[in-house]
Amino acid sequence: MAIGRPNDYVPIRYKLLLSYLVLVLTPVIVIGSYSYVSSVRSSEEHTRSNLEVAVSQMGSNVDYRLADVYRGSEAIFSDQALSRILSGYYLDYEKYTIMTQQILPKIESAVNLPNLDTKLSIYVENTNISEFYYFDRDPKAGEGRQYSIYHLDRIEGADWYKSLRLTYEKSVWKQVEGEAVAGRISLLRPIINYDTLTTIGLIRLSVKLEDIFYEVDDSKLGAGSLLFVMDKGKSLLYSSSGAETFVSPQPRVDGFDHPADYLQIVQPIEGMGASLVAWIPTSSFQESSRRVGILTILICLASLLVLAVISWMMSRFFAKRIMKLIRSLKAFKDGEFNKRMPVPGNDEFSQIAEAFNDMASNMERLIDEVYISKLEKKDVELQVLHSQMNPHFLYNTFSSISRMAKLGEIETMQEMIRELAKFYRLTLSKGETIITVEKELQIVRSYLDIQRIKYGDRIRVRYELDEAAFPHETMKFILQPFVENSIEHAWYDDEIHLVIRAYVEGSDIVLEVEDNGLGMKEETTRQVLDPSEKGIGYGIRNVDQRVKLQFGKAYGVSIRSSIGEGTVSTIRFPGGGAAELGA
Repeated sequence: MAIGRPNDYVPIRYKLLLSYLVLVLTPVIVIGSYSYVSSVRSSEEHTRSNLEVAVSQMGSNVDYRLADVYRGSEAIFSDQALSRILSGYYLDYEKYTIMTQQILPKIESAVNLPNLDTKLSIYVENTNISEFYYFDRDPKAGEGRQYSIYHLDRIEGADWYKSLRLTYEKSVWKQVEGEAVAGRISLLRPIINYDTLTTIGLIRLSVKLEDIFYEVDDSKLGAGSLLFVMDKGKSLLYSSSGAETFVSPQPRVDGFDHPADYLQIVQPIEGMGASLVAWIPTSSFQESSRRVGILTILICLASLLVLAVISWMMSRFFAKRIMKLIRSLKAFKDGEFNKRMPVPGNDEFSQIAEAFNDMASNMERLIDEVYISKLEKKDVELQVLHSQMNPHFLYNTFSSISRMAKLGEIETMQEMIRELAKFYRLTLSKGETIITVEKELQIVRSYLDIQRIKYGDRIRVRYELDEAAFPHETMKFILQPFVENSIEHAWYDDEIHLVIRAYVEGSDIVLEVEDNGLGMKEETTRQVLDPSEKGIGYGIRNVDQRVKLQFGKAYGVSIRSSIGEGTVSTIRFPGGGAAELGA
């Protein structure tokens, strides 16, 4: 019976949700949220707007300084004549003239940048160009202007150079060779041979960080504010006065982690690929919101008190219905499968009651089905016990004994009688229906010994047995019908060869009988295992049904056969002992 949902069905979760909304969320949202959030947002938005303008102006000033440095490098980068000179080959007497009249004037022009302490280094692949170094110690110029020319092989082994991925029209800002300690940073650009569009050297224009970030001043943002410059890799590059003693910002996907009591503003520095990060304390504009917060807390506490009283009343109501369910489940556990629950109301409890009633009905039906299945299983076992005393086999054996007596083959007759007695002693086995695989194989050996007395060497048998399978228990008399079937129906030549196998495969036990007999068509193989067939293959089908009834449809008998190539019959069942086989 399906669990229906009436049109007026209201889930209990909606009832509880409605109670919480009425008792708690409504006063908190209406009074607390409007007053608290509005005041905080208004103050933060006003402050943020003013501060963003100030931080944006600082970023623009930094970009202006960066543009000055970039223009200085551009004088070298875009000079095609200088590029050709640096690529050329010169005799010794030409080198001085080339250096003093064509190279140094261009470098001096590039390094003369206003309000910037610059160091220009040119690295060239062409070792024919002489190295040069100049340092201006003019006190008015601070540390003084420096410019130099080096061969590129001086830095080719440096890690910072190996990590560069410079291409045409690309520049990189990077701190190299101790610049992080010295408070400097370099603009790195390639020198291009414009005839071949290949890189022939490197421009390194180094400047002081304090010259670039001269306008980055936290005093412009108010007391307690902090300013950081984070590089492209989100590492600390520069900090304002006092900021270096604070915790360095840690990067995250949408910016940088910052203390909860600080407002954060991030301004990109496009020319460097860096970020200007400002932290401003929120305490200065949050005082008014604290009073609203206290009022909100009081309202929440009052709401919680009311909610506790109502929850207690509701718990009593639902506890009564739950106890009814528990009592019904206990009765079900004690075997009262005819127990049913009343189905009042239109909520989840009524659905549980209806589901319980359906489950109880299904359980009664399944018990009946299992009982019938066990009756069928017992009936099959009775058929097996009857087949153990196969009159046809016994008649043929006695006929053979009679023939031997007439021919005077006394010793052979005695041997057959002994084997026949042994065979029935094993098959009867004190009425046991569960035996070990080893005993089942002994039954087959005894049966084949009788047949070999009768047919002599015309029956050839090979045993391929894994002793690991011997201790496992199985149903009795499941292998002999396949051996008998091979002798009675598959034998068509002077001799028949049989292979008896027993082995462990994973957690299963596999028994096989293989013959080189006549074989079967695919249709015949299907009919042998078809329960609806009443003719051929009764003994084999009986074994298949017994195994399936005992262990499930995953186990049983399978047959592979081809006309003229013989047949392989396989019996598969799970390994184990009596616990797996059942009572």
